[in-house]
Amino acid sequence: MTTIPSSHMLESKPVSALSQQLQGVHHFGITVEDMGKALEFYTEILGGKIIIPEIGLAGDTMHNTLFQQEEIEAIEKGVDPKSIGVPNLRDGAEKLDLYFIQFDNVVLEILQYRDTNAAPNGSNAFPAKHAYSSPAFVNSMHISFYLKDDVDVDKFVKDLETECHKRGMDQVKCNRIVTVRSQAERQQVASEYNSCKLYGADFGDFEGWTLVYCKGPNGEQLEFNQVLRKAKVLFEKARQDYQK
Repeated sequence: MTTIPSSHMLESKPVSALSQQLQGVHHFGITVEDMGKALEFYTEILGGKIIIPEIGLAGDTMHNTLFQQEEIEAIEKGVDPKSIGVPNLRDGAEKLDLYFIQFDNVVLEILQYRDTNAAPNGSNAFPAKHAYSSPAFVNSMHISFYLKDDVDVDKFVKDLETECHKRGMDQVKCNRIVTVRSQAERQQVASEYNSCKLYGADFGDFEGWTLVYCKGPNGEQLEFNQVLRKAKVLFEKARQDYQK
């Protein structure tokens, strides 16, 4: 197994003056296909609280703010902007709905682009979905949820899938740490293989980190982390140092 380098082995460089103008990361945003399922998953199952809903955003200002680079690219290539995933907010043919959802230490924004005639909070999204879902694609993002110290992570994975599948969210599937060739095989894997536990000196500064990779109800990439032992100490120290 390859030893992970410790943080003190990485060169520390001075930060720019711009960094003094930041308070930190405000939120993470994901674009979803089915807004109703997304709201149910992130509020009813994971317990987030809706802060701000905004329904039916459109117009020149919003269109330019969100899609100017892509629209220029479409012009340069001589193609219809929709062919490269650009909805027409400018003329109101499509609209944007969004919700900000508060979790304990971070805010999540979920967005849906839809035809202007489609009802909000439905499953009729603007068709700009990627053909593949690998998190290795450039520009792919994921959200990581922070599990409490006393949570049994392997049981959490089982309970999460069970709860979601009861609600018809069959796309919610968590990876196992052993090789399988089918979904049926994955479901038969013993629960002790539900999470990746980085325990032991070989993992360096990551010692004490547990992770689970999971697809959300709209195919979004999720992660669940539990951070204990050495990793927890380093994260807490970093937060204290940042706040000085």
